[in-house]
Amino acid sequence: VTHICLTLSAAESELPALFAGSLETTPSSGLGSNANLPPTQRKIPQALIFGGGVPEEQVKSITEAVLAKAPSAKPIHITRDQIVNAGGQGPNPDVIARVLKAKLDEEVGNGNGIGGSDDSE
Repeated sequence: VTHICLTLSAAESELPALFAGSLETTPSSGLGSNANLPPTQRKIPQALIFGGGVPEEQVKSITEAVLAKAPSAKPIHITRDQIVNAGGQGPNPDVIARVLKAKLDEEVGNGNGIGGSDDSE
């Protein structure tokens, strides 16, 4: 599930609700895999992913808000240093994808369920 938030306030209100199972939650940005689906077809994400451009204090604030509502959510923060250490010279999509996949495999487990779930398994 991809749910794109363009502001801190949107992330702090939309993401905890979505991770908690509120399928009525649509991205205020209009962007994401649930954006144009009816609530009955929407999915609940399992991983909360941040890129290197998000300030640490915002990562912490959003993560705490999500985990308070959905303790099983898996926060993943990919930093610029991790991309550089993996061989990226700037924003290299191949390196970013490789680092993200490794972190998802570690946190969520071999890619199982990465697409989110709409049931309470």
